[in-house]
Amino acid sequence: MTERVFIVSNRDADLELIKETLGSKGFDIDTADKFSDIESMIFTGSFAAILADNDFAGDRVSGWITKLQEQKSRSCLILYGEKSSPENIAEILRKGAYGFIPRMLLADRVYDTLMDGLENRKAFIEILAMMDEMKDVNEKLENEKVALRKRNQELDFINRFSYEVSYDLNWDRILPRMIDAGFLNIIESETISILYRLGSKWNFVCYLPGGLNDRKAAEKLKKEAADEFFSISRERIPAKEISVTLHSSEEKQSPSNPFFLSDKIVLPLSPGGRALGVMVILTNNREGCKNGNQEILSTISNILAMSLDNAKKYQKLKKLTIRDGLTGVYNRMGFKEFMESEFLKARRYKKPLSLIMIDVDKFKTINDSFGHLAGDYILSELANCLKKTLRQTDILARYGGDEFAIILPETEIQIAEMLMGRALSAIRHHNFEWKSEKITVEVSYGIATAGELGRIDGIKDLIAIADSRLYFSKRSYEACPTISNEGEPFWTAV
Repeated sequence: MTERVFIVSNRDADLELIKETLGSKGFDIDTADKFSDIESMIFTGSFAAILADNDFAGDRVSGWITKLQEQKSRSCLILYGEKSSPENIAEILRKGAYGFIPRMLLADRVYDTLMDGLENRKAFIEILAMMDEMKDVNEKLENEKVALRKRNQELDFINRFSYEVSYDLNWDRILPRMIDAGFLNIIESETISILYRLGSKWNFVCYLPGGLNDRKAAEKLKKEAADEFFSISRERIPAKEISVTLHSSEEKQSPSNPFFLSDKIVLPLSPGGRALGVMVILTNNREGCKNGNQEILSTISNILAMSLDNAKKYQKLKKLTIRDGLTGVYNRMGFKEFMESEFLKARRYKKPLSLIMIDVDKFKTINDSFGHLAGDYILSELANCLKKTLRQTDILARYGGDEFAIILPETEIQIAEMLMGRALSAIRHHNFEWKSEKITVEVSYGIATAGELGRIDGIKDLIAIADSRLYFSKRSYEACPTISNEGEPFWTAV
């Protein structure tokens, strides 16, 4: 049967583009002649997908999402546009919209995004069908109280789990959320671990019995999960590339029953046949657990796979909103997110953290003398110089205007000074040339470290210290000359 797609837009050009692109692929395209008919068609029409202009629909989108979810609609909602802020887009995706296409990329991405959305919708329909089937079974077992109690417990878990996880785009606490939803009441297990990839980063999270919350146990479980993933995907993951997070129960592990002798159940997380991760459950009674819970294990695997796929696509879209368009490094929003994350880690694990604030001296003079395009060129080249001198773990951002910031995780101030010295050398020897004119580039910087802060101080205080040192160096740089990239005096912070 031909899939029906409903388009919500007041732009004839968009309607013609979408009709031509999707109509040629065999889709049946519907539109509404009057705005008053739109909502009626959204909530009563049997559409495979709803493609809406977010600039036109505006605040109504949130209401549509809520009502579609209440109706357990099987329509996939995809938005496009250009006026929404990254925060609004993220909120709409978190609530349940499948994806967002920038208007300028509509022609290139509408078909692929729609096909991905329909694949996502197919998985979701299977989950709904499975839940409906489980409800039917529950009604038939009404007179069997023990079985009914167990089934009700499973249904409660699936409902809570699906609500908690299906539309969750943040996987940082995926395992605790599973435990909180009642996973251990449904699946008798000693340890639970998930190995998954988001972007280019591999993550391993595991739940351990109390008393075994140590790195040796985690490393053994991580290796087992990586081996299982290899058997599924034939992709070998270097152990050093996998970030490990541990969670522990309060109940102590019996020394006579070590968890590493347990049998295991392996659940691949493979939305649309693409291996994104694997879940490994260790239990003393694998056959009993598996035979009695095969259906629910399959449901859990489907929900997790769909959630991980959504998180992966969300991160890909989010990257577009935290990058600076001119230099390619992170923008201020990206700086804020990484700073909050790294500051929290430094405080929690008592690790060092340094911050460098960098400013281009006399940048206005460059703009006035050579033009703003030359100024843009200087910023782009300077960003490239800095990137080449940084370590893989360091985070470079354009803080604003001609100011850059470098976050240095697990780095003391002495190492930060050494790295900045290396960056200064790279800038000194770089040829900044605009239309055959060599331009002298001078920078000032200030370094601060989290170790200088008191317990009640926060990120703003760390930035303020680095900024104050930066501007002190700008006021006093004439007392501290070095050599610029052209052999002229080069001023920097002391």
